[in-house]
Amino acid sequence: MSFRHLPCVLALAVLTAGCNGSLDDTQVFGGNTDIINSHITLHDQVVTIKADGVPHATVNPQGQFAVDGHEIAVSDAQRAQLQRYNAAALKMHADAVAVGKAGAETASKALGTVAGKMTGAESSEETRQKMDAAAADVRLAVSKICDDLVEMKSVQDELSGQMEAFKPYGQALTDTTIEKCRSSAKH
Repeated sequence: MSFRHLPCVLALAVLTAGCNGSLDDTQVFGGNTDIINSHITLHDQVVTIKADGVPHATVNPQGQFAVDGHEIAVSDAQRAQLQRYNAAALKMHADAVAVGKAGAETASKALGTVAGKMTGAESSEETRQKMDAAAADVRLAVSKICDDLVEMKSVQDELSGQMEAFKPYGQALTDTTIEKCRSSAKH
């Protein structure tokens, strides 16, 4: 393995851990607020949904739905759906932390394998195999974030069909968002 592969591996770890470059399907996790995309954020376990022409809505872990700070009455079934929606966002946060750890581990392995290659302790094939395995771990972790997006979108679609007050927020996640996530996870 030559040094030219190290930047590629490090870039893979960084890119898969956060942002794929489009505001409509960005995922940035860390700090006090996680940005799932330009319409959805997670802060202190509360999901905020933004849509054009309407005030922001929130969904907390208890399944309370509020628009512009005013709680909307929901049935028990709707509350359970809202809890699932929030739980998927929280799971996405946990999976993003795992991606960050996998990315850091990949970077560490990359440095170790380059050192091993430089000292002659490993062959080029051994080095390549270790790098490929580390990159596969990162891709697997990223695919879990995509699974979380699928869950959130599924619940979003159900809620849009059941709750008039949720309908304006029913396009916060799209099929394109999920397709882009899946595509990013493959690379």
